[in-house]
Amino acid sequence: MEQTKDQSKYMAGNKKKRSTLRKLLFCAVVLFVVIIGVFVALIACNNISMWSDETFENRLDEALRRSENWVEGSRLDILADKNAALMTMLRECNDVRPNPVFNGIVRSFLNRSASGYSRSWNREVDPNWPVDKRELNLAIANDNLDNKWALYAIAPEKAEIDHDDLGMFDYEKWHRRQLTHQLFALTMLRDRYEPSKRLDDLIEHLCQRTGGDLNLNIPVVDIYIQRVAFVLRAGHPQKIRRRWVERIIANQQPDGGWNDRWFCFTTIRRKPIFSISRTPSDAHATVQAVLALYLVKYRYPEHFGLK
Repeated sequence: MEQTKDQSKYMAGNKKKRSTLRKLLFCAVVLFVVIIGVFVALIACNNISMWSDETFENRLDEALRRSENWVEGSRLDILADKNAALMTMLRECNDVRPNPVFNGIVRSFLNRSASGYSRSWNREVDPNWPVDKRELNLAIANDNLDNKWALYAIAPEKAEIDHDDLGMFDYEKWHRRQLTHQLFALTMLRDRYEPSKRLDDLIEHLCQRTGGDLNLNIPVVDIYIQRVAFVLRAGHPQKIRRRWVERIIANQQPDGGWNDRWFCFTTIRRKPIFSISRTPSDAHATVQAVLALYLVKYRYPEHFGLK
């Protein structure tokens, strides 16, 4: 009789354990399904257009107006960055559609003499700017790899380094920001000096890779904007979804600019940092967004459903 009671307790214990395991397994399956569902929803939200053509055009026009006002009001801050790439983007905006404010900022940048600033960089902004060979190669020797690419691209005939040594023509090696910077430099090289099928094919491949990254790129931060802008300036609007432009517009800040923040995360161009404090708009993200919107509105309107 005692043995029967013990057996009953043992069986009851096993039954309880099995029941608990089943509940845990069920909860794990539900959690997994929820996570997958959220991920699919986020991917869909990132890639499927949410606005009508009319709404998109109206929102785009308003975003352009507000961002142009931000650039005008932040003229001194933009110049203080001493960033030739930003000036190049403003100049390209002005080339697409003349804007006296943008042109004035670019002229001020080119005409000033900044301490510790290599004047060779002015060639990136103005393709006709004279470049001193010694100064150019000194800048190449002392700068980081991404900037070496740009410096090579602005005057390859004077650069005392081979592009193969820089890895500029590598199809797969570079990722994230180095990939977009590679694309930026190669686009300059193609448009100014070396139009060729080899370069065209490489640029298209890099644009394809960048668009692939955007498919799964949920946070609308600086690198998200940069990817859209640089693929468009490379001449491949077909690789940019309208939804990505919609998300950039939707992420415009109340002051008309953009920043490197998404909800409570600021990336600081490298890694996400959690913070509840407000992040102001900055020149880097904003000028990239302005270039992207200018290209959408004035160079590739048909591709994005604009009249």
